[in-house]
Amino acid sequence: MWEIFDDYCWTKQKKVLTREKHRVPGLGNFAYWNYTASTTPSPLHYHSNIFEFHCMVKGVRYTQIEKDGKMYHYTVTGNQAMIVFPFEIHSNGARPQAPCEFFAFQVDVSDPYRILGLDPDYSYALYRILTSLKHHHLSLQQSQINYLHTAFNFFSEQNTQSTMIGVQFLTAFLFTLPFLQPVTERGETAVDSHLEKAILYIRDHLSSSISLAELAEASGYSLSRFKYKFHAEVGITPSSYIILQKMEEAKRQLAQTDISVTRLAYNLGFSSSNYFSSVFKKTNSISPRDYRKIYRQK
Repeated sequence: MWEIFDDYCWTKQKKVLTREKHRVPGLGNFAYWNYTASTTPSPLHYHSNIFEFHCMVKGVRYTQIEKDGKMYHYTVTGNQAMIVFPFEIHSNGARPQAPCEFFAFQVDVSDPYRILGLDPDYSYALYRILTSLKHHHLSLQQSQINYLHTAFNFFSEQNTQSTMIGVQFLTAFLFTLPFLQPVTERGETAVDSHLEKAILYIRDHLSSSISLAELAEASGYSLSRFKYKFHAEVGITPSSYIILQKMEEAKRQLAQTDISVTRLAYNLGFSSSNYFSSVFKKTNSISPRDYRKIYRQK
């Protein structure tokens, strides 16, 4: 399992501005897609500390998200938004994507006080809005689409002054999120009941060094069958899933407790604090100590 970020691109059907191009703190890629033919779906992946937005102008886009051992399938149409939360495993499924037009952008919340270059108080207020969101699938009004059109038009000029203006329209869009209505979520597909036992076992034993043999036994499958079924239905290997769950628990404890990094490493079943810190930084793009410092600044 890996993170996927599109490279810079500027064609008629696909325009992608990367961090290196716009240089706005707390903003990942900002893109406009207008495909007139079907495209290849993206594979399963995740994003660390990033909220990813796909806001449809017209057409249809499919998304699947893994949550709590279940795969949720969404069909997003015009004037609707799909939000993927940090660390959620997602893809476009197996089917080719239909022709569609949409805006996509990523908000990096690794530093809650520097989102979009806002004043710390406004940045933290936006952080609270994003982390309080409960729904993935939202209805948009034409005014929200207009905010994004205007924001991207200013970003497209690729100069500092225009980018700063574009940020104001993008910020206006984000601050309207609490007022948007959710779209009824349908199409839930649960994983195999045997695998669900293994997933529950992982979540009950995050303080241990969990072996695949233990998980296979919990599921009732042979080891080879378990590994094949888990990857086929959840979308990533059992080992990758264990790491992601441990990293989520580590983030919670770093933010909410005073536990030392060394003690946390051993509590989560890591052989050393150095190895734990290496895995944490690889997964979150920041060290455990820096992560805690950011969340304790205010």
